[in-house]
Order: sequence, then structure tokens, then C-alpha cells
Amino acid sequence: MPIVSVQDCHVHGMDRRMDVRKVASFNTIVADKVGLVRGQVTNISRRGCELSLTKLLRRDQYITLKVYLDEGPAMQIDLGKVRWVEEERAGVEFLRLSQQHKLGLSRLCAEQVKLPLEA
Repeated sequence: MPIVSVQDCHVHGMDRRMDVRKVASFNTIVADKVGLVRGQVTNISRRGCELSLTKLLRRDQYITLKVYLDEGPAMQIDLGKVRWVEEERAGVEFLRLSQQHKLGLSRLCAEQVKLPLEA
């Protein structure tokens, strides 16, 4: 039986996502037509992520992201679309990324989170 974190199964109300999001804490740099901003990826799936940023994004805005994973090189999302915005948080759908980064993202999202055993 696979080990799954309760956080991995978190969903928001009427969530229609096709993939389960994995709770994360990765640094990111987001670029749009105006410039760059640093932020955090707070959860991630094979198809998108949630960002926490100091700059407000707009719904339907197109962006690029560089996500700095704990290990290995940064992952480049060549094109993402902002699907929702709530204050400093935004949901992004990944529209274009390299095959190499798609594979890395699939591996990252497939990793099992082991819960500590209670004493």
C-alpha cells in the first residue's frame, strides 16, 4: 500500500484538477512582459503550481517560471497561464516546458512522502 501524506491529498472545495498537487516549498523567479519577481512555489503537480508572490498577477496572464528544486538544476517552465489569483497567491497552468523538465516534474510529483512513525 503506498504511503501518502495527508497534505498531498489536500483539495479546495469544488476542485476539478486532474492531478493531485504536492505540497512544496521551492524558490522561483517569475517573468512577465514587465519584469522579474521572486517568490515561492507552495504546491506543484505535473500540470501546474500555486505561487506565493509579492507582485500581483492577473488572471489569464502569460508568464515564464524558473523553479529552483532542492536538488539538481532549476526547472524552466517556458510558458504558463495564470488561472486564478487570490491576493498574493496565484494558480498557474503549465502550457509549455521541455520534455526533460516534463520527465523531472513527473518524477518529483510521483515521489512518496513518508510520514514519521509515532513512538
